[in-house]
Amino acid sequence: MAVAGTSEVGGYEYTFIETPHHRYVCNICIHPCRDPYLTGCCGHNFCKYCLDDYRKTAIPCPCCHNENFITVINKQADREIRSLHLMCTNKERGCEWQGELNDVNNHLGNIDGCQFEDVKCFNECGKTLQRRYLTSHVETECSNCHVECQYCHISGGNQFIEGEHKEQCPKLPLACPNNCKVSCPRRKSRKRRARSVANALQYFPREEIEAHRKECPLEMVQCLNKCEKELQRRYLSRHVQTLCPRRKVDCQYCHVTGEHKFIKIEHEEKCPKRPLQCPNNCEVESILTEEMEAHRKECPLEMVVCEYHSVGCEEKVTRKRKREHEKEEMEKHLLLTKNMLNTSLKKIDNLMVVLNQTITSQYHHSTTSVIGTASTVSEAKWSVRLAAMTAMVKSGHQVCPVGMIVTDFAKKVCFKSHTFYTHDKGYKMRLVVYPAGSGDGKGTHLSVFLYLMKGPHDDKLSWPLRGKFKFTLLNQTSDCEHHSENIIFDDGTSDNITSRVSVGERSAYGWGHPKFVSNEDLHRVTSTRQYLKDDCIFLQIRKL
Repeated sequence: MAVAGTSEVGGYEYTFIETPHHRYVCNICIHPCRDPYLTGCCGHNFCKYCLDDYRKTAIPCPCCHNENFITVINKQADREIRSLHLMCTNKERGCEWQGELNDVNNHLGNIDGCQFEDVKCFNECGKTLQRRYLTSHVETECSNCHVECQYCHISGGNQFIEGEHKEQCPKLPLACPNNCKVSCPRRKSRKRRARSVANALQYFPREEIEAHRKECPLEMVQCLNKCEKELQRRYLSRHVQTLCPRRKVDCQYCHVTGEHKFIKIEHEEKCPKRPLQCPNNCEVESILTEEMEAHRKECPLEMVVCEYHSVGCEEKVTRKRKREHEKEEMEKHLLLTKNMLNTSLKKIDNLMVVLNQTITSQYHHSTTSVIGTASTVSEAKWSVRLAAMTAMVKSGHQVCPVGMIVTDFAKKVCFKSHTFYTHDKGYKMRLVVYPAGSGDGKGTHLSVFLYLMKGPHDDKLSWPLRGKFKFTLLNQTSDCEHHSENIIFDDGTSDNITSRVSVGERSAYGWGHPKFVSNEDLHRVTSTRQYLKDDCIFLQIRKL
């Protein structure tokens, strides 16, 4: 345990609990350093005061005698020294306090600190005594006058009572911060009562002020319904019950409970139980909002269009006069209907002419090549059907059922069709055909596969896709003996290629049939069947 004096210059002269490390000791005063400085030559610590005093008479380093030594403030050592534990300087008098060097000044100088420290009487009587005896001295021995607090009856020096004590006295009467006043008796005259109220501020002991403010009618408080309104407590009850926009009320029609602002402004205007007058002023006096639409569909005074509106009649009549109007204007309606029918027939004829011209001009080569090889009337009719299918394939946006034509069959390795849809705004698909086969059917069969593509309507469709599709290889001789296989979607994910199938086989390129039809059957030609003709085949896909 290191012991030192208490001088204000040089190192710290206290009684430390543990001997400080030698690196913290000043090599001049041999005490723990006060404001330590570290030398750059030998790395020793010195007190700032000791170092400044030494440099007045000498230049070399006190330890290594280097003449060009420099010093820097050692803040780390200062923090570690200030955290050293020591005993009170009044230990010999009986103080058992122990603490860090940082706290010693608070302990010795604080009024609630060391009770064995010598202090002067605060009444300026000139006497010095230990702090533990100060209260008794002030109360019984101090030569200066003693007074008693008139509110809490604590005695002390006049300076203390009138100054520090008065600022803290719990019994000191204070006026309400809200300037609330004592109620005036009713028996007094109006003029006398007004004068009394002006001079009747309420006073409360300091210790009761907070409790009074919690009940004071003039205290500003927040609305209990959290409407952000701030008002005096005396108006709070009326505000909460009758004025607050967030108070709870019941709808007068359906008895739903909610905030006043919502119920009166929004809900009651649209309440399904609110009674309304028929806009047509019919005999029904009161109709619920939720029943208004149904009533208007039956109201005899509702204005409706004529039954023959679609053919050109523009008149509107009440519902009860509708039949009467139709009887009165029967001749007019028949004439309108006749004109509409004639116009429609002309449009149909014009469209058929345009359609025939379009098919003839755009697909003349395909039609000629197919029909030119037909040997019978039935074959010619079927050839025309195949030519129409070719036109549909090339027309762009198609919806099932769709037809696909594969030309230059012998030269193609892989044929990818135009995209098509299962139905209007439906799933997007594509057919892939391998003339030389793929997977298990490579070199022996014609392979067909069906892709499920990412389409523009996917976010509105249900997943996974469920349904059955039918692949058909068409017979180009007649409308019979076609070759068909089915594929069923019932499970999987929604990526580019579907994995939902229970009929057929899975390929690395899609879902379908690697062995759709054998090469032998594909090239076989009979009097009634021919799948491959003029190096092309026709496929049809239908959603079942």
